Amino acid sequence: MKLVDLKCPNCGGSIVKDNNVFVCNSCGTVITVDYDESDVEYERLKDEEKRRAHEKELLERQFELQQKAQIESEKRQLKRERQKSMSTSLRKAMSSVIALLVIFGIGFGIYKLYFYMMDRYGENGGYSGSNVLATPTPAPNYNITPDDLKDDLDDFIESGRKIQMEIDQCAVQTANGVMHFFDKTDAVFLDAYIVSNIPDKNEKESCRLVLIYEVTWHNDNDGDQICYDGVYFDGIRVNPNGGIISDYAGKIIWRSDAAWGWGMEYSYEDYAQCYLENIKSLGGTVTEVVINSDFSTDTIEAEGSEPVETEETAETEETEG
Repeated sequence: MKLVDLKCPNCGGSIVKDNNVFVCNSCGTVITVDYDESDVEYERLKDEEKRRAHEKELLERQFELQQKAQIESEKRQLKRERQKSMSTSLRKAMSSVIALLVIFGIGFGIYKLYFYMMDRYGENGGYSGSNVLATPTPAPNYNITPDDLKDDLDDFIESGRKIQMEIDQCAVQTANGVMHFFDKTDAVFLDAYIVSNIPDKNEKESCRLVLIYEVTWHNDNDGDQICYDGVYFDGIRVNPNGGIISDYAGKIIWRSDAAWGWGMEYSYEDYAQCYLENIKSLGGTVTEVVINSDFSTDTIEAEGSEPVETEETAETEETEG
């Protein structure tokens, strides 16, 4: 760009621009500029270019704002769709759970009704849809006695022994923290007890058969460890047609810290503790099944009861002595 120094044609003084005219600082001569058409067109084009540049800038800014608004709108729409999808999935899941609960409830109700009818069938007379009266079937009796078990006790003893032998290994931690592993080598039946009138139990669980076994654990370095453990049977009932009804699926209680073992407790070193946790803790009437030539029985009340010494256990103690 070339700089031009404007001089007054009259006195040679400096000329300054005042609005749209030029004035000499020295003599005050007013000088006008005679623009030709090319100059006017140049100024017009220059102003037009500025206007278009400004409009372009405004359009670009407007486009940028529209793009930003559209992106924000799409984000909000996507968020609403996700929330709607999650809500729909949750409603479907809740509907499925409710449907399953309803189906389970109906099935459980039919199951309970079936066994109730099986137990109670015939109490109110014969079949109403027939002229022939059915013979009423007596309800099973859950209050079993030792005499009821005479023909079936051996089966319970063998079933209980199999259940005892399923736990075939245990670990014992010594005082210095060393673990010793023992293998179960045998479970010998000792005593049988019937616990009846158990408080806070339904009819099927108010009478329990408990079998006590002498359990032998063996470790090659430590030798044999003699312990005691119980297996119990619930739901035993007298068959009105004779015999005992049972699934022979015995169970083992969760033993306390007083039991012998480590991590989970496996059996009892003390017979009395085994008796307390397996039998006396139930709070019912305890009847010991005494096995001899007459298959006689003794009844022990729950209050202050202790294990009854039988001829078999007495002979065992004399032998050990």
